[in-house]
Amino acid sequence: MICGEYAVLGGSTSFVLPTKAGQSLKVSEHISEQDRHIDWVSYDKNGNIWFQCKLILPHLISEYSSNLTISIQLIRFLTIAKVLNPSFLTGNVSYKVETHLEFDIDEGLGSSSTLTNNIAQWADINPFSLHFNAFKGSGFDVAMAMKGRPILYTMNGSNPVIDVVDWNKSFIDKLYFIHLNKKQISRNEISVSPQIAHSILTQVSRISRLISANDDYFEFCLLLELAENEIARALNRHTIKHELFSDFNGTVKSLGAWGGDYILATGKDTENYFKSKGYNRIVPFKDMILT
Repeated sequence: MICGEYAVLGGSTSFVLPTKAGQSLKVSEHISEQDRHIDWVSYDKNGNIWFQCKLILPHLISEYSSNLTISIQLIRFLTIAKVLNPSFLTGNVSYKVETHLEFDIDEGLGSSSTLTNNIAQWADINPFSLHFNAFKGSGFDVAMAMKGRPILYTMNGSNPVIDVVDWNKSFIDKLYFIHLNKKQISRNEISVSPQIAHSILTQVSRISRLISANDDYFEFCLLLELAENEIARALNRHTIKHELFSDFNGTVKSLGAWGGDYILATGKDTENYFKSKGYNRIVPFKDMILT
């Protein structure tokens, strides 16, 4: 999310770009008269297993799990999917499910949202119905997993408004994503997010739309800074630049929940500056974003 973090939960329009890396899900079935089950295996970007479990059908009882917290979340997803589509996971069938991440687990690029979209497709249900029954988040990342294109996203109950836009600018070679060396838990940030004034929500919506249509690099930077300052004021926090990078000659924009995962940075000698500060996971915009 380039613009609209936190404010999107209050109904503000956000501007969102798709990443190149995602997550796939492969399902194979076999006839099983007895001991119906799901064998679930999740692989990381290097092909190593990072999670696996066996769930006994029809009640999705965990017989084995390598991570109890993840299996509980998975069972919640699948249970909600069964409620939304009662024919899901029925019949004399067992399943082997494989998921493959294309990004590091700690990158915060949407392991939950891409899984939500993939399970919804498997269960033949609306991804937003699954998301809003499982999470309190805005669902913008689910929309991105569905569309794979730049979008303007506005919450509207369980039927968000999604406007696909074109966004491929001449200045993208000046933009970098910097990982802050820690994973932010968005659900925790959502739980403490304050009510944001209507005037700020309106301003953030305006900025999102201006960013989506802007073609000038310097105006783009000014809009990012304006958006950052508006959210900082709403949260009663300092901006990330003020807290960590006050001597950087350029623009720093928080992305998603503040304090973790990636920031967007652009300015003078961007790569060398952040490397000197100990931030070595620096990704050029063109390597991260699907354009």
